[in-house]
Amino acid sequence: MQNSVFVFGTDLKHEGTEAVLDALRTRAGATDVAFSATYHDARDVFPHNPRYHVYRHEGDIAWFRSRGTLYPDGFVPKLAEAADGEDMLADLCASAENRGMSVSAWTIFLHNSRLATARPDCATRNVYGDAYLSDLCPANPEVRAYCRGLASDIARYPVKRLLAEALHYRTLEHGEHHERYLIALPGWARGLMSLCFCPHCRAAGTAAGVDMEALADAIQGALDPVWQGQPVPDRSTLSDEWLHELETFRQQRCKIVTSLVAEVKSVLEPAGVALCFIDHAGAMAHVLPGVTAEDDVIDVARDLLGTDPAAVAEAADEYLVLGYTGSAEALMSQLRRYRDKLGAATRMGVALRPLAIDCPNPGNLRAKAQAARASGASSLAFYHYAMMPLDRLDWIAGALSTEDPS
Repeated sequence: MQNSVFVFGTDLKHEGTEAVLDALRTRAGATDVAFSATYHDARDVFPHNPRYHVYRHEGDIAWFRSRGTLYPDGFVPKLAEAADGEDMLADLCASAENRGMSVSAWTIFLHNSRLATARPDCATRNVYGDAYLSDLCPANPEVRAYCRGLASDIARYPVKRLLAEALHYRTLEHGEHHERYLIALPGWARGLMSLCFCPHCRAAGTAAGVDMEALADAIQGALDPVWQGQPVPDRSTLSDEWLHELETFRQQRCKIVTSLVAEVKSVLEPAGVALCFIDHAGAMAHVLPGVTAEDDVIDVARDLLGTDPAAVAEAADEYLVLGYTGSAEALMSQLRRYRDKLGAATRMGVALRPLAIDCPNPGNLRAKAQAARASGASSLAFYHYAMMPLDRLDWIAGALSTEDPS
């Protein structure tokens, strides 16, 4: 089984590529490096970085030298200033090969504040027409061309896989810094506010037979009590007729995402780079109020992210589940649900976090790794080297061992 650890470009720059690879290979037992080929805005706490304990990422940058001719005008990725002009992806591939390790290019696609702000016509827009300047819309033709260009750019490197993050619609939250919600926004309202009603999504809905203008009016009517501060426990103000239209629109969103995944894979195939799709549904309970760990991950993926797991898995080479749960039992239940939906033949990877938010001790991580293996996982990935105390590398080694720790 392939075992990866997620790594930032700043890890390699600040600690040294050789030192990081030695730690991953010899201490954790990793066989693959999931490297941030591109990354978005964030501010993180780094327990062991020699330069920073709190770090603000530059945001929406690349750690490789992009080839501008592959992209639509205005969409060329910017090389990270912290890279100091170096092609960090190329350097990493060479160093990893010397250690018998592979590299997976962890690539952020549609979550990009720099591009969405520069091109608001390509951003997702809510039912009121407000642009979400943190996200590009997967239905937009120029955005789709950008995704193909980014995949083609990365396929020039000797990477084993492209780990595709945010290659789907995204939600209301987890977008801008300092977002504030000072009224009660129930989960159903956040879900409706996550739907994109940009011209391209409206056209797609219309092509599926949905009266998009009337659907928008119905959704706005359902949301009106929320803006007036009235407690509304569910979307009961949407009639059965409009719930049916909403379902048709959601199915069309899934088709948009699936076809985009297929386009990205078609670009990677000639270079022999596998496409691994990251499904964020397993993380939604941590970032979207109203979604709980008990919610069906398949419904969350479909309704909020526009992802039909079975269809996307068929379009990709591997499907990576974020197993961000507190217990091995909860993870086992989640993976069973995915496996039922994806089928036994699908290559399904599992990502785990050996961090306090999920994992209180090494035994917990080991039990989760065992649950992943029992589900027939094709790979394990551990998030994230920069954010974990270094003793978590020992936890990972223990989790990867098949020997009885007693």
